[in-house]
Amino acid sequence: MIKRLFSQDDQIDFAKLSGDYNPVHLDPLKARRTCFGQPVVHGVHVLLWALDNLVSENLDYSKLTSLKTSFNRFIGVGEIVQFFLKNKDETCAEIQLLSGNEQVARIMVTYSSLLSEKFLNFPNEHPNRTQCLDRSAQQLSKVSGFLDLCLSQREAALLFPNLMRVFPSSQLAELIALTRLVGMECPGLHSIFSDLNLNFSKQSNDPAKLNYKVFSYDPRIRLLTQTVKSPGMMGTVRAFLRSPSQHQESYLELSKGVRKGEFLGQTALIIGGSRGLGEVTGKLLAAGGARVVISYFLGSEEAHSIVKEIKQGGGDAICLPFDVLSPNHLRKEDFENGWVLTHLYYFATPMISLGSKHSFSASLFQKFCDYYVSGFFNSFQTLKRLESELQGIFYPSTIAVSDHPSNMAEYVAAKSSGEAICDLLRKDNPSMNIYSPRLPQTTTDQMAFFLPVHKKDPAPLMLENLRRFSDKNNIDSGPSS
Repeated sequence: MIKRLFSQDDQIDFAKLSGDYNPVHLDPLKARRTCFGQPVVHGVHVLLWALDNLVSENLDYSKLTSLKTSFNRFIGVGEIVQFFLKNKDETCAEIQLLSGNEQVARIMVTYSSLLSEKFLNFPNEHPNRTQCLDRSAQQLSKVSGFLDLCLSQREAALLFPNLMRVFPSSQLAELIALTRLVGMECPGLHSIFSDLNLNFSKQSNDPAKLNYKVFSYDPRIRLLTQTVKSPGMMGTVRAFLRSPSQHQESYLELSKGVRKGEFLGQTALIIGGSRGLGEVTGKLLAAGGARVVISYFLGSEEAHSIVKEIKQGGGDAICLPFDVLSPNHLRKEDFENGWVLTHLYYFATPMISLGSKHSFSASLFQKFCDYYVSGFFNSFQTLKRLESELQGIFYPSTIAVSDHPSNMAEYVAAKSSGEAICDLLRKDNPSMNIYSPRLPQTTTDQMAFFLPVHKKDPAPLMLENLRRFSDKNNIDSGPSS
């Protein structure tokens, strides 16, 4: 079995070779604000790695004649990808790429013996770094243009030694240009490479350019189709236009809907408060008079910005780093002016990855449980150790526990286990208000999937639930939708 883990250094090397510097591949902080929640591997990088494996034992000179590839799911940096050669003969092959038991890409390729013919001349260099274009659906509808073809043959030989030995380097230059097209130009910043369908022919005398033109755009699923043509290749490339990062309302805007002093007396630790529902919750609580401690794991800059915004608006807030997978590092001294915590709001979450419809991934379930079960319980135990005066715990569950989406079994099972922990804590702490509402999808980064699905505005939703939670009669608060 051939397998590989793509590292962040691999990302940097491929970006230099291809010119695709889209931040979703290279910037962990910007990538976490996308629907992926983390940096993802270039689809064309994975494709070329698979083709490099395919020809690793073939020393005969060949050329590509056609290539069809579908990218079924994103591959996160640090994720292990497995290569399976399903079929192969003298003229064609079928490749399947898996992560765990899930197919992440399918490749159909045909090739032939290399005939005596002229191949394209192009600059032996990597592309200049350009701006990653931020284009809306309206702007993309009539886009056309071209990219100059080039290839640093030395760098390409380091990354794909077998391909450079077997196939003409001009074909590699044409393929690599596609990731620059999708990731930097069209759609650009908010792209998700979906699939490609290409045919290769005898090189023409046309200039060494990749010409492209938008053919269609389907707003129902945000799918862009464009035609591509270069001296030795032509076909279609499709990409989704994903939703931009979600920015929550400002503290001043949110405070308009909050009654003065309605959360006074709370000293609240908001775990995972640097974005999404945690960010909204922190701002609403502070606007209502609570003292707010916003914790973060990666989002230091975002958390400090939220604290600054709250303080400028007259609220009281601090922030601190906190890892729910290693919560014992929290100390009393981390809290300002001897603040004693009274309430815990738990929004820590990994990337909400979808599972397969007809299987159950133990590893994905464990990843969710690390946050929603073990991380939650251990965070509670840490606060008890710090001699906090906890009066209430807010644990947001999900309406998916009731709806049972077929591709979210691992997520639903972990959240259900989190609800079970809440039940256990209620029995052990009968005077404590433990609230675990089943919330619907909201407009946050985690729910910014590229398909347009109706989602709730998080501000009124959270304010309603915060008021229920702060109701002194709201004891033994089990799941509610």
